[in-house]
Amino acid sequence: MPLDPVSLESTIEFVAGSQHAPALYRPRKFATSNNYPLVEDATDEQYEDVPDIENDRDKYKIIKWAVEPGDVIVFHMKCLHGAPENLQPIQRRVLSTRWLGDDCVIAKRPWVTSPPTNGGLKPGDKAMCEEFPRIWSKSNQR
Repeated sequence: MPLDPVSLESTIEFVAGSQHAPALYRPRKFATSNNYPLVEDATDEQYEDVPDIENDRDKYKIIKWAVEPGDVIVFHMKCLHGAPENLQPIQRRVLSTRWLGDDCVIAKRPWVTSPPTNGGLKPGDKAMCEEFPRIWSKSNQR
C-alpha cells in the first residue's frame, strides 16, 4: 500500500502466474538482489535461484500498475516480484504486510526469514500467536 504516488516506471512488478511454478526459489534481499545467506550448517539443495528475469524480460509476462495512496496490491507470497530503482523525484514509501490463512503453518527454511520472527513457533506449528494474531474468521460472519 503506497504512502506516496508511485509511477509506472518505479512501481513493483510481478511475473504473472509465477506462483504456480513447481519450483521453490531462494529469496533475494531487495536492497542487494543477493540470495538470503544460509544459517550455519544449512543447505538449500531443494531451492532454485530466481531466474534472471531482468535480462530476459521478453520471456515473461510482467504486470505492474502505477499506484496512489490508498491503493492496495494483494498477491500470493510465491509470486515472483520486485521493484526497479526508484526514478521518481520523491522517496518511494510503501506499507507492506503479510496475511495468512488459518491453515498456514511455520515452515523451516535454511536462511533467516523475513520478517526475522516466528512468534516463538516451531516448524509445523500453526502461524497463530500474539505476533501473528487472528484478524478475521469465517465463523465470525453472520
